Amino acid sequence: MIKQKIYYVANAKMPTPKAHGIQLAKMAEAMISAGADLELVVPAREAPGGNLKKFYGLEIEIPMAKIPVLGTYKHGKFGFLLGSLIFMLGSFGYLLLKRLAGEKFIIYTIDMDIFSFMFLPMIGRPLFAEMHDRKSASLPSKILFNRAKGIITINQIIKKELAATFSISSDKIIVYPNGIDLTEFAVATSKEEARKTLDIPPDRHIVLYSGKLYDWKGLPILLEAAKLLRGEVFIYWVGGSDEDLKKVSEGKPATPNLICAGEKNYKEMPLWLRSADVLVVLGTKRNDYSYLYTSPMKLLEYMASGRPIVASMTPANREIVSENEVFFYSPDSAEDLASKIKEALTNQPAAGEKARSASAKVHEFSWEKRADGVLRFIRDKA
Repeated sequence: MIKQKIYYVANAKMPTPKAHGIQLAKMAEAMISAGADLELVVPAREAPGGNLKKFYGLEIEIPMAKIPVLGTYKHGKFGFLLGSLIFMLGSFGYLLLKRLAGEKFIIYTIDMDIFSFMFLPMIGRPLFAEMHDRKSASLPSKILFNRAKGIITINQIIKKELAATFSISSDKIIVYPNGIDLTEFAVATSKEEARKTLDIPPDRHIVLYSGKLYDWKGLPILLEAAKLLRGEVFIYWVGGSDEDLKKVSEGKPATPNLICAGEKNYKEMPLWLRSADVLVVLGTKRNDYSYLYTSPMKLLEYMASGRPIVASMTPANREIVSENEVFFYSPDSAEDLASKIKEALTNQPAAGEKARSASAKVHEFSWEKRADGVLRFIRDKA
């Protein structure tokens, strides 16, 4: 048990439907449930539904300190940097005052940007940092890694690169991939029930991809695969709008078998996953983050849903799954993606076996297990 309070500092709007918000909320909840006295320290940005418990469907309230900032985050790169600078100064002042008042605590931070954590090592309390990407040898990063008691990374590739870039001892870095709330996604709803609830035709072959429009995801391949599967399969993009589709297709007409379902409430996603015949995880060699450094929560959600998965064979995805759990396709090959989707639809014995293996393996990645491991690491190092 860690007796000192943990201040979890994150330059993130909370709540937010984006994946990083879910990750922050679920990890904070799991750490508190494991016995940690924890408070989130975030910027006071305008956000929908300020109550984290209600927004994310949490079991407990998460204490949250909101640091006053300028409302510039949405105004381009300069606006984001200015807002982050104010948050850096504000969060430093907030914790420094607690330090000067004699409070003993631990600081936990996460790499939501490239510099807002820079002053945290100067507070003089044990510091731990969670890294979701590699880092260049910048001054803020050098200060952070030189002073931090421990580093948590989401995959082995990031650990190796940080150790090499900053000459960090490997025992100072621990790897914990992102997690999943199994109570939400391991639901018993049948495909037929899910489709009836969502008003989806029961007789379609449905391949589903969930995610927002980000350049690093390599979404154009989904459009190409849809053309190859026209007349056989409907591909549903949950999280994408018709406007997003226009951007990805560069204004070219999309095939009628690609359907944008729009952004959905996080609580509704388990039903959408259960409605599908096959689920798709993308990944491209054209973006290092996609190919090497991500730890997709989406993949874990797919695994818990009990549906066959077709996944890009990237090093990042292979850190979570193998051929025992998914059908792998060659990154950036629409032809191979379409071929593997057909195989997952037609080879039902193999698809069923892989889905069952994935459902069993996903229990290794619960937020509870992740929080327990991280807290043990903090206790040992602090």
